[in-house]
Amino acid sequence: MTPAKDTNWITKFNIHITSNSNKVFGNGRHQLEVSVSVTPKLGVQITQEQLDSIRLVTLGDDGHYHELSGDLRMSTERDKRFEYYADTGAPPAPLLAANTLRRRFYVSSTRSGGTLDVIYAAISKDEATHYVSHTTPFITSITVETLTPLRLNRDDFAFEAEDNHFQVIDATEWNYDVNQLFIKSRTLKLVDAIAYGPTSGKAYFQNVIEEDSGWDFDGLTPDISKSFTHIGYGVSDQREFPVTNATLSVNRYPNSMVFIRIFTYGISWLSGTTTIDAQWGLLDQYGNEHRIKMTQRNDGQYIDFVMTN
Repeated sequence: MTPAKDTNWITKFNIHITSNSNKVFGNGRHQLEVSVSVTPKLGVQITQEQLDSIRLVTLGDDGHYHELSGDLRMSTERDKRFEYYADTGAPPAPLLAANTLRRRFYVSSTRSGGTLDVIYAAISKDEATHYVSHTTPFITSITVETLTPLRLNRDDFAFEAEDNHFQVIDATEWNYDVNQLFIKSRTLKLVDAIAYGPTSGKAYFQNVIEEDSGWDFDGLTPDISKSFTHIGYGVSDQREFPVTNATLSVNRYPNSMVFIRIFTYGISWLSGTTTIDAQWGLLDQYGNEHRIKMTQRNDGQYIDFVMTN
């Protein structure tokens, strides 16, 4: 592509970062916002097709412009789960002429931390005529800095348990404990969790332990057992959790996951549950993933987890 350098069609063609930082974590999910504005010559119209042709490009070592792809990508859709990088200052607010049009893009990266990339905007008037913000008379660009993704450890998380509910049904005690998992830091929070195993709300662990009842009546000995069953729920604002024989109401920490332990003692338990590997990818507000694997202690009496990053 050889860029045109005249002003016979457009007089201004600018690219700006309009989130408040040029930094983006290199996890492929975090985004920064880029705005491209174009002003046509007085009396000239820009068609929707021409506006839609705007894209972001880099200048390669071969001297050619290349659209963002691979480890540096752009999207026209913002992933609203994630926040822009919390930097100081404010984004530039260029004044736009009445006939100026603008498009917004969202850039993500999987580049190595510390990488700086200079990005330009390109637009096509027709199949043979293209303009790039890099060239005279426009001369605008942005520089995107990729940050190394954050990696939290076990001590960065709180895992708090409470005895939530107890009831007796048909000679069986049902006891429900609720565990909440969240990031301790006030500057980070969980916004989503990827289930690498059971989906949210599906039991992933059960241990049934048979016990001797200690008595016999007319030769009939009831089967007495205790069981521990674990269920995980993703990050949400859900406060009520329907479980077997109950609905639990949880005073929930913001931006937390919930893990429920159901303990039974008696002649029945939660049937149809098998133990499977339960791993989750916890996503913070910048799209960084922190992987955990669920574990248990004391035959399943306590829920626990380890980091697997």
